[in-house]
Amino acid sequence: MIKTAALLISIVIMFNSQLAKFEAPDFLQMSVEARASELGLETSEFILFSSVVEAESDRSDSLEGRILIAEVILNRLNDPRFGCDSITEVLTAPGQFSTVRHGQSVTNRTDLSDEAVRIAISEVENGTAPAVLFFNCIGYNYGEPYGDGPIDGNYFMTYGGIQTDE
Repeated sequence: MIKTAALLISIVIMFNSQLAKFEAPDFLQMSVEARASELGLETSEFILFSSVVEAESDRSDSLEGRILIAEVILNRLNDPRFGCDSITEVLTAPGQFSTVRHGQSVTNRTDLSDEAVRIAISEVENGTAPAVLFFNCIGYNYGEPYGDGPIDGNYFMTYGGIQTDE
């Protein structure tokens, strides 16, 4: 019994060391095209998404604030009350994101915003993202407050949870 357990442990250790050689490259070491592909997005949509997260975060926020901004965007995509079929439609909806002008972001993306988009997509897909649908920098003015106060200068709000078509 002890020999069998020791043999199994040896096999697991050997397998894990071999598996480490075949790990995917770190997300932030990938090209922008590879990052977009990894997330199932077109490159242009990924660039716009990350750029808007960067711009809306006022370029001074932590990763946490950026993730929440990205989750607002993804939650709006998944909520039929917003009537959007793509991330680009969410971002370019009239009167919604002041940092988008003529379909373009006023700021360039950064690695930190790219990482926030990656994490937000994962959390939304896994069902662990909060149901945030709105944010602004002036205070709670719509829906229900999320959190105990501003996060990186932004107030996040929910609105009766995320609705789905299911």
